[in-house]
This record gives sequence, structure tokens and C-alpha cells, in this order.
Amino acid sequence: MEYSSDRHFTAWQYTVAHHSRILLRSPRRTASDTRIDLHVGGVSALLIRPSYRGITVRGGTDEEKERVTEILGPQVFARGERLHVIGEDRMTGFIAGGPLEHRETRAADSEPSGFLPMPPTE
Repeated sequence: MEYSSDRHFTAWQYTVAHHSRILLRSPRRTASDTRIDLHVGGVSALLIRPSYRGITVRGGTDEEKERVTEILGPQVFARGERLHVIGEDRMTGFIAGGPLEHRETRAADSEPSGFLPMPPTE
């Protein structure tokens, strides 16, 4: 699956509990705007920036998967993880894990994503 948006996204939450999950969020810009959440569960490896002004997430090529395997080892893909590459024409980051899911809603930024609950970050 590929996802692309020109909106600002932030690494909103990451947890190693409950199958290691990452949530990237584009918060609402106004009270009537939407919030966009990108979620990957079963994360075995990632290399991301704290935020992105515009984002494209696409399936990694065989060559990109080989590069990640050379650096981190084959265990990254041992359970059939997918490689989600951040960057349209070159890799500027990646997430190895389950499927990329996205959800757009009018929920407040403080409300849960609607994906599996993340543990509190108190």
C-alpha cells in the first residue's frame, strides 16, 4: 500500500509493548479540519525522523530490502514483515512491520487513534 500527503506528520507514539507499534499523526490544523493517523503494527525495525513536512510511504523495492538486511540482519524480516519506505524517489526512512494502515477523522488530537490502544505515556 502506498500513502502520500503534503500535510505535516509527527512521530506521535511508539511502543515496544503489545507487538511494537508506531503511530504517525497529522494533527488537525483547525477545529473543523481532519486528523490523519498512519499506523504500523508488528514493528521489527525502523529509522524515522521526528517529523515530516509532507510524506510518502511506499512498499520497499527488493534492493531497499537488501540494504536494510545488510545493515540490520535477516531477523528484521523473519516473520514476514513488510518494508515501508518513507520517501517518494529515495529512502529517507523506513518501517519494517505489518501492513500500513491509515485513518482520517475529525477526532480531537488528544483522542485515541482507533487502532489498537497504545499504552499510556505518562
